[in-house]
Amino acid sequence: MNRTTRAVTAGALAVTTLATLAGFAAAPADVPTKKPKQAAVTIYLTRHGETMLNTLERAQGWSDSPLTEEGRLSAEHLGEGLAESGVKFEAAYSADMVRHWETVSLALDELGAKRAATRDERLREISFGKFEGAKNMEMWSAIATELGYANVGELFADPNFDFMAGLSAVARLNEGSGLVAETPEQVAARAVEALDEIAAKQSADGGGEVLVVSSGITIMLALGTLGADLSEITNGIENGAVSELVYDRGEWTIKTVNDLSYVEAGSD
Repeated sequence: MNRTTRAVTAGALAVTTLATLAGFAAAPADVPTKKPKQAAVTIYLTRHGETMLNTLERAQGWSDSPLTEEGRLSAEHLGEGLAESGVKFEAAYSADMVRHWETVSLALDELGAKRAATRDERLREISFGKFEGAKNMEMWSAIATELGYANVGELFADPNFDFMAGLSAVARLNEGSGLVAETPEQVAARAVEALDEIAAKQSADGGGEVLVVSSGITIMLALGTLGADLSEITNGIENGAVSELVYDRGEWTIKTVNDLSYVEAGSD
């Protein structure tokens, strides 16, 4: 190849390269990228099975105890009932303590799940501080005095008693103790934050159904924050009960609260 030929070839290559670059530059900079579709998610928010401290009627917040035989059975029945209903979970989460992990693991075993649940400490129960492990009546007697009742019997007999006020009283009674005692607002905030994140992640992954195991008071506080009607829940959330929440494009809808039908179906 002579010098003239090399020059022509190099010039042609340069023109081709510039034309290619010009083509890229001319492409619209604001071409919209296709965003993944946000799909609806159903959360099966479930209370753990019965524990040793439940049967001993002791305060169980950040303290922990294993499931009783009855608690393990109810967790298995929960999984059986969910399986019979045709539920297929895309993911599962639980609070980080033994009672939550045992419950979700036993239920998932009955469902034939291949993946373990994810632990999230934001789903754990409210902390009662110095009342952890104490007799329930000891804590409620202190709450009654703090709220100005003559005794705990008078508190329980008051039809206008505000449960949230009782939980707030526990936090005040722990002031100066050096122990963590949460307000109901703090618990509601962390629990709803966790549920929002779980639902948003699953929505971006195509939606579907998710099992979440938490604790009774935490579940009630989260449900109340999301707009559930809790007027019929006079004795708290039952062990193994499911509340179904639908998350769709950032909005929550409460379908059921404190539903024991899955456990009952699994025990038949």
